Amino acid sequence: MKYSTPRIVQDRGFRFLRWVLILVLMCGMALVGYYASRYQAGLGSQELQSVVRLQQERINELERIRLESAEKLAVLERSSQIDQEAVRKVRDELKNYQQERLQLDEELTFLRSMVSTKDDREGVQIHRFSLKKGDGEGVFQYRFTVTQSMNNGDTASGWAFLAVDGLKEGEPMWLPLREMTKEKTERIKVRFNQFQDIEGIIQLPENFKPLKVIVEVKPSNKNLPEVKQRFDWVVKG
Repeated sequence: MKYSTPRIVQDRGFRFLRWVLILVLMCGMALVGYYASRYQAGLGSQELQSVVRLQQERINELERIRLESAEKLAVLERSSQIDQEAVRKVRDELKNYQQERLQLDEELTFLRSMVSTKDDREGVQIHRFSLKKGDGEGVFQYRFTVTQSMNNGDTASGWAFLAVDGLKEGEPMWLPLREMTKEKTERIKVRFNQFQDIEGIIQLPENFKPLKVIVEVKPSNKNLPEVKQRFDWVVKG
């Protein structure tokens, strides 16, 4: 009796699913880039509110597509004729979608903070703080965004300060920005109408365990109160 090796057949639905997910990710990135460029151009409050509505609708649509894709993937995975490598790729693409969705949600929160009319949103706010591994031991890249409600109207200017709380050899240690930069930078100049992205490089000393990052913004305008926030030390990427 002759035996033949079973053929592995890839469902055409997989190809369609992968293209849908790729298009979803591309659309998401395009949306983020478009909104960022529009911020820089200086939108009015009414336009920003329209962008908020459109982005929320887009997020809802992406969620619908994701649920349909996930259901289809579950059906395909139950088939014995599915190429496991194709399954792995689709899983990775779904994971990328989840990350893109989180980014869109973050952008939506950022937009809403700029057009909010609530009293607790007045003044300068700190958003989207992140840390990434840099080139070299103990080197990290930080980034955050400072904003103010569009209802404030005036240009916000002043200084931003950054420090890291942690432990060295088991003892509490506080590091100001000047001790973590080659240029011995004391503070960072801020000046913006709607928002300003701030980023830079810091280097931690040996045997130092970071726990928290403290970001403080002190506006020169007396009508804008100072703001200070603490962030957990979480490195992404």
